[in-house]
Amino acid sequence: MTYKQIIVVEGYHDQQKLKSIYPEIECVITNGSEISEETLNLIYQLSLKHEVVLFLDPDYPGKRITQKIIDKGGKYKLAYINKDKAISKNNKKVGIEHAKEFDIIDALDNLLTVDYSRNLITRKMLSDRKLINSKNSSIIRMEVCKSLNIPYGNGKTFLRHLNLLQIDIERIDEILYGQ
Repeated sequence: MTYKQIIVVEGYHDQQKLKSIYPEIECVITNGSEISEETLNLIYQLSLKHEVVLFLDPDYPGKRITQKIIDKGGKYKLAYINKDKAISKNNKKVGIEHAKEFDIIDALDNLLTVDYSRNLITRKMLSDRKLINSKNSSIIRMEVCKSLNIPYGNGKTFLRHLNLLQIDIERIDEILYGQ
């Protein structure tokens, strides 16, 4: 099986893991959170002519790199693995390289499209559903993030992710209320 997109990963071990599953895969390595301006420009240029998938570690540095790339502009898809599926055997490291093959395949089969065009969800909508500004909002948000397979974040980050990925309030209601 081949994989046609260009995948952006943090390090060489992440690339090795992906190549063990998809031998023909093309990757760009960011070299961790100190991503250079040159690498940011390369990823941006690639996004104009190719489908570029951001598949960075589900930890703070990975989220930071993803945000830097998105802030640069361009067209991207996002693959995401929940942090609990990307922890090393000794429970000390988090990364794509530690994920199981089927979790990687699942993440790459369920890409989310980054879209800057419009905001579908407001803070009030989240507040009305107790996803922010409520006693247990962080727990509820965490469950919604797991269901949507998006990175967990505080209320502001959560709202940004929902709008960036064009997830509508009906999808949130399905998760919360089974509608």
